[in-house]
Amino acid sequence: MVRSLIPKDDRQLATRLKRQVMGLVSYLMFMAPLVYSVENGWVGFGYVGLAWFLGVAVTINVLFFVAIRGGFSRRFADPSMVVLQVGLAALLALVMAYYAKEATVITTALFFTAFFFGIFSFTRVQYLALTAAVVLGYALMLVIKYDPSQRGSDAFRLELLYFVVLVMVLLWLSILGSYVVQLRASLARRSADLATALARLKELASRDELTGLYNRRHLMDTLEQQQDRAVRYDEPFALCILDIDHFKRVNDSYGHGVGDEALRAVGECVRSHLRRMDVIGRGKSQSTCGRYGGEEFLLVLPHADGADAWVSIERLRTAMHDSPALTSAGPLSITFSAGVAQYRHGESIADMLRRADAAMYRAKSEGRDRVELAE
Repeated sequence: MVRSLIPKDDRQLATRLKRQVMGLVSYLMFMAPLVYSVENGWVGFGYVGLAWFLGVAVTINVLFFVAIRGGFSRRFADPSMVVLQVGLAALLALVMAYYAKEATVITTALFFTAFFFGIFSFTRVQYLALTAAVVLGYALMLVIKYDPSQRGSDAFRLELLYFVVLVMVLLWLSILGSYVVQLRASLARRSADLATALARLKELASRDELTGLYNRRHLMDTLEQQQDRAVRYDEPFALCILDIDHFKRVNDSYGHGVGDEALRAVGECVRSHLRRMDVIGRGKSQSTCGRYGGEEFLLVLPHADGADAWVSIERLRTAMHDSPALTSAGPLSITFSAGVAQYRHGESIADMLRRADAAMYRAKSEGRDRVELAE
């Protein structure tokens, strides 16, 4: 399948290519006044010279278009190669200025048009460097074009006027263009900072303030995403609801402050255990855990069937059983009861949660500190 010249799936590349097309159009729009100038003898070449100028300009733009579209330009700091393109455009304008007679104003406009494209990316140093190069090149062109006997003529003095105007305008473009580039860079930084801040707010909105784990809303969104994947790709997943045993006794005996410390300790144990466990047999786990409410926690286990999930949660139960929670009241032995449910095709998330919840209460009724698999 032939790819389109300007892709729709790569915004940056599309922007570069559109600018390249704009550059070609800029050359072509000068053809009408150049043809008029050739017809009236205001340039030092005829239609053959004009054809050469057009051919070189089109070839240069096509080569740059191919280099950008094919990805060759990505190896450079500036993938659009604007400095090189503006430099070549200025060189063509100098060649045109050498052959120009009464049509010098067209070549001056060519310089302005070429430098205008620097607004997209030039720094002030780049602008001033190119301005200096153009000024030196134009001065050298005048020395070559006019021998000493001609430098007192009206044509030479008029050419000097164009030269002074060119220097003034290019310096003005350098200052204004670099200022615009700085504004664009500042806006880009602010946009990036805003995106970071929004991402941070989104992250905070999805976290439980006490434990730092995900909150109920994020967990429900995750379950819906896993359900979609299960339906679309026929991938299994499981969830686990775990509830801290006798948590009310901790609050009653030591106060809610120690109870909060116990909740944070449980959350950290769950989080650290999920980093280590592999329920999918594919390397890095993508499991999600969060505080479901009160002293209940919810774990979402992608790619896991019920048996695999049960094994993982049983390891977590053993780890927590063997590692007392460190609180300001001293080490506390914390256990939990858990219910594990594997997703069944066609069931709702609410039904899956009810099955896991029923399994968790069954674990409670059968002695606590155990993991039950939903029927």
